[in-house]
Amino acid sequence: MTEELPITTSEWEVMRIIWTLGEATSNDVIQLLVKKRQWKASTVKTLIGRLMQKNMLTAQKNGHTNLYQCTVSEKHAMEKEATRLFKNMCAMKNGQVLVQLINELQLSQTDIQNLQSVLVEKQKTAPEMVACNCIPKEEVEQ
Repeated sequence: MTEELPITTSEWEVMRIIWTLGEATSNDVIQLLVKKRQWKASTVKTLIGRLMQKNMLTAQKNGHTNLYQCTVSEKHAMEKEATRLFKNMCAMKNGQVLVQLINELQLSQTDIQNLQSVLVEKQKTAPEMVACNCIPKEEVEQ
C-alpha cells in the first residue's frame, strides 16, 4: 500500500460520511454537509476531487452519478493520523498530551477499561524517563 497523504480537516468531514454510509454519491455527501456545515456543493465536489487525487476514494459509475467508496479504513486512517501527530512532537511530551486528550475526550466505560489494561501492561516495560527526540543525541551529550 502506498503512503497516504495527510488529509485536511474538511476532507475528514467527507471521509467520515462515506465511512459511515459505506458508499455515497456526491449528492449524498453534499446534502449531509450542507446541513452540518452549510458548505456549497462546489466545495464538497472539490473536496471529493482532492480525496480522489490522494487515492483516498474510488468512484464507481452508477448511471449518471459516481458512487464513492473509501480506499482506506477509518481505523487505519485515524491510527495513521495520530501516529503522524505524535511523531511531530517531542517524545518527552507525548504522555502530557495523552493525559490532556483523555481529560478532554468523551470516553465510554469500555474505553476507560481498555486504556487501563493497556497502561498496566505498558508500565511493566516503560522506561523511567522518555528521551528527547528533538535534537540528535550526540548534540545533547556535548
